[in-house]
Amino acid sequence: MSSGDVDRSLDKLIEEIVKRDSALRIAPPPKRVERAPRRGQGIVRVSTGIPELDRALEGGVPKGSWVAITGEPGTGKSIMCMHFAYAGLKAGDPVIYVTTEAEFRDVVRQAAQFGMDFEEFSIYSLGGREPSEKPRIVVIDIFGLLKMARQLSSSALDEEASRRRRYAALEIPTLIAAIHEAYKVLGVVEEGKRSPRTHVRLVIDSMSAFWADKPAMARRFSYELKIATHRENVTAYLVSQYAMTTKSLCPTTRLTLFCGGRRLSVTIEGLFNMVSSGALPCRGGLFVPSLDPATNSVVLGRVTAVWRHPIDGPLYRVVTYDDREIVVTHHHSLYVLRHRAPRPVPTTSLRRGDLLLAAPSPGDPLPSMLQGVRVSFVEPIEPHTQFVYDISVSPFENFLAGEGSILAHNSTFGFGLEHIADGVFHLWMDDVERVKEVRRYFIVKKMRMTNHSRRAYRLEIVDGKGIVLQELNE
Repeated sequence: MSSGDVDRSLDKLIEEIVKRDSALRIAPPPKRVERAPRRGQGIVRVSTGIPELDRALEGGVPKGSWVAITGEPGTGKSIMCMHFAYAGLKAGDPVIYVTTEAEFRDVVRQAAQFGMDFEEFSIYSLGGREPSEKPRIVVIDIFGLLKMARQLSSSALDEEASRRRRYAALEIPTLIAAIHEAYKVLGVVEEGKRSPRTHVRLVIDSMSAFWADKPAMARRFSYELKIATHRENVTAYLVSQYAMTTKSLCPTTRLTLFCGGRRLSVTIEGLFNMVSSGALPCRGGLFVPSLDPATNSVVLGRVTAVWRHPIDGPLYRVVTYDDREIVVTHHHSLYVLRHRAPRPVPTTSLRRGDLLLAAPSPGDPLPSMLQGVRVSFVEPIEPHTQFVYDISVSPFENFLAGEGSILAHNSTFGFGLEHIADGVFHLWMDDVERVKEVRRYFIVKKMRMTNHSRRAYRLEIVDGKGIVLQELNE
């Protein structure tokens, strides 16, 4: 069979899969219907508390938006939340402030260094004594979440459920219950209703604490929270912490992509350059073979993001007995068959004889199933590159990678929250070991219902002012 016959057969197979699985269909863009603007239809803006950012958003965040604030530790995410909350208090908005990373008194102390005096407003910590007056700020910290978890456990129907709930402080149902209780304390909800009658600002710093031990659940947990608590009268900042040690692949790792019925073979670095330059081969989206763990079948997952990170240590070469290999960082996970179930295992935890999940034949572009291939050895190698790369794949957060078609885990924290958010503010810094100083940056990655600046900003944290943004001209 000629290569042309193979490609035609492959195209036919993709068409059959798309017809069979509605999740793989690429819907045509909806027709745009022009309507005359209605009176009062204008977007209400909510100030971020940072003048440069308000200007970048044409006046502020659209009211009712959920904004994900993403980035590594030390980039200024928590200070951005302080600006947002304090601006709300000054404007008369009540605030719910969830803090899992620090005690609120530390938040107050740090904010005071930047000219934000939270103590001029009445503060109530959920779980404390009943407030003598209606507060302006309700704080939900780990102690408030523990109390809420105990209340949930006391109403459980059986002893086993009660025992499980007792220490479920960092679970999404506990957070949802705490937020609804805060609405009541603030006096912003009427009896029998769940939507606040006045505008409320919600800060959760950070969401990552709720999926720290199960990052693959980030998207599901994010959806649960939004469905249960999102209201038109609530504008929210939700912090998502990216790991300091990023899990990624060698830049020469090859991926097989599908795009509008075409098959492409590119390196992950080439994919990053392609996406960065906007030179995508089609408009319908890029897809990569991915494992559906519920059915153990191979489907096409949509590539939703491509990431590049400075390398922070040695690379590891994983070689199997049938001479397949893949080169990844020591943080990156590959799928291993253990106890008859696929589990993502970090590279440095792999053992000789472990069964990696891979295509039956190396380089198979779209296998119908995967099989186990045994690890022969894992060895550290000196990197000959400045960057490593990773992709985010929806909905199962895994993908086949390398010439050996080995199943790799989608590894960076934060994905999931970005997908449900109306806006994404991303913060990052240069590699401090390379540039020998702290250089912070900020960009608005998306914001629904409004135009926004597409440029990155240099972010400075200034004593007495807080965050100051300066637009980069190059």
